[in-house]
Amino acid sequence: MKTAFYLGSFNPFHNGHLKVIQTAFEEFKMDKVVIVPTMQSPWKYNKVLDFYDRNNIITLSINDLKEDNNYDIKVDFTERYLDAPYYSYKTLKALKEKYSGELYFLCGEDTTKDIPNWYNGNKIIQEWNILTVPRPEGAISSSEIRKLVEECKDISPYVNKKVVRLVNLYYSYKP
Repeated sequence: MKTAFYLGSFNPFHNGHLKVIQTAFEEFKMDKVVIVPTMQSPWKYNKVLDFYDRNNIITLSINDLKEDNNYDIKVDFTERYLDAPYYSYKTLKALKEKYSGELYFLCGEDTTKDIPNWYNGNKIIQEWNILTVPRPEGAISSSEIRKLVEECKDISPYVNKKVVRLVNLYYSYKP
């Protein structure tokens, strides 16, 4: 079984992320894609939405893709049980102990370029099959989506229709 792990903050999860997953199935012929949200990226110092709120958005966003295409997609909370700091190397090591078969690390193009700068990045490159997906055409970043929410602009072209209201609610709330 070929399994790809897609790690990230997913702050918020958006259509570009869905396209990366679809590419993993269609172009790389994966049997399963496992989305692994990080608790807190050691490289990003912006406030990340609560882990469970981000997972609600992910779960709602992937349902149509799973059902319409019969894709085996799951969300894995492995990082929830690891100790900080939450380095990808530690997470991937834990996933390798948990899963079997052909294992792959699924990344966007921007992420792949940064791996050598990560904690044990060279070990990740040596120990993992890395699948790189270019940024989907028309996709914008999570930070751009957060900015649109802050400016009260329409995010519906960029996130699954089932989560538009949720993303607006979660990311516009300022305690």
